[in-house]
Amino acid sequence: MTALILLLFTPPKSVHALYYIARGQKTLGPCSKDDLRNFLAYGSIRDSDLVRRDDDELWRPVSSLLELHAAGEVVADGLMVKPLRRRVARYRDYNRVPYEQRGGAVLRRIIFGFFLMPPLLWWAAVSIYSDNIFCRSKDENGYLKIWGRWVEMVVTIMIIVNAFAWWAGIIYASWILGPGLAELSKGMGEAMEVIRGLWRDIRG
Repeated sequence: MTALILLLFTPPKSVHALYYIARGQKTLGPCSKDDLRNFLAYGSIRDSDLVRRDDDELWRPVSSLLELHAAGEVVADGLMVKPLRRRVARYRDYNRVPYEQRGGAVLRRIIFGFFLMPPLLWWAAVSIYSDNIFCRSKDENGYLKIWGRWVEMVVTIMIIVNAFAWWAGIIYASWILGPGLAELSKGMGEAMEVIRGLWRDIRG
């Protein structure tokens, strides 16, 4: 009965773990796992710096936190090899996001590029493949949300479909206009012959 009462009145732990960082004589935090990843990406903290979870009293090196490196990490000959990852920048204000990384601008390029100007679609693809694209909406931490990686696959398919459509359109247009272009070329050749004849008569 006592255990049940304690269970009912014990506050639940946060779903998202929080961390504290030891820098010299100061303790910084709390911060989220994403914050730690950002600090590592920018070099604000090092793998040798000490960190602890809010539910743990033991300080550990940042490098020992498996939850920071678990995605895509490879074990080779007993060594942990960190994969290359994109540099991550977090924004709270959409107006501070570089124009090439704004979701609205990239989406307009995708639409106009797919239907009208293919170079705009390619331009948008370069932004998507190389950087994070930010939305105006924010997550629970107040940071702008980013497009998922599935967008890369969608844009790749759009580029392939767009290239095939333009190729088919050019082939069809040349097939339809082919006879007309031949007649036009023939008529221009005859006109040039008449002009040359007139020029010879004038000079003669």
